[in-house]
Amino acid sequence: MSAIKVFLVDDHKLIRDGIKAHFDEDDRFEVVGEAANGQTALDLLKEMDVDIVLMDINMDEMDGIECTSIICEQFPNIKVLALTMLAENQHIKEMLKAGAVGYLLKNSNEQEIKHGIISVIEGQPFYSPKVLSTVMNSLSSPVAKKKKSRFEPSIPLTEREKEVLVLIIKEYSNQEIADNLYISKRTVDAHKRNLLEKTGAKNVAGLVIFALNNEIINGEDL
Repeated sequence: MSAIKVFLVDDHKLIRDGIKAHFDEDDRFEVVGEAANGQTALDLLKEMDVDIVLMDINMDEMDGIECTSIICEQFPNIKVLALTMLAENQHIKEMLKAGAVGYLLKNSNEQEIKHGIISVIEGQPFYSPKVLSTVMNSLSSPVAKKKKSRFEPSIPLTEREKEVLVLIIKEYSNQEIADNLYISKRTVDAHKRNLLEKTGAKNVAGLVIFALNNEIINGEDL
C-alpha cells in the first residue's frame, strides 16, 4: 500500500515542523507539502498529489474554514481533517459544514493524529475526545434546551433513533451500537438510514452538525 500523502496548513512553522516529525520514520505517511495560510495552500494543491490536508483554522489571508470549503469544492478527492487549538462548539460546527471529515486538537498525541488520518482515509470521521465532549455538553446544556432549533427533522426522531444518534456521535461501530442496544446490526443500519433521511444529513459529519443544532436529545440520554 502506498503512503498516505499529507499536506499541512498552519501559520506556525514550529507546529508544522513538530507535526512532520511524527511521520519521519513511519512509511505509512508522507508529508508532501505545507502552507502557512489557506490561499497558499490552494495555490500549491493545484500542482500536487495529496490525499489529506491537516487544516488549522485561525490564519491570515484565508482561514481554515474558507479554505476547507474551497478544497471540498475544487478538489473533491482530497479529505480535510481539522487540526486546531479551537475546541468551541461554533468552530466545530463551521468546519464540519465547510466539509471537514474530522476534527483533531493540537494537543492530540502522535498515535491519535495517525489514527485520525487513517480513519478519515478509510471513510470514517474522527474527532478528538474533547471535541466529542463539547458536542455532548452542547446537547445537554440548559441554553441548548431553551434555544429553538433551526434544523427540525421532517419527521420526529424516535427514542431508539435518538439512542443510535448519541452512540454514532460517540463513534461506536455498528456492531458496538447493536451490542449496546441489544438489537441486530441490520437494525442499526436501518436506523442510520432513517436518521440520514429524516435529518437531511449526507454522512456522519452531517449527523454531528444536526446534533449540534438541535435540542432533540435530552441530557439524560448522554
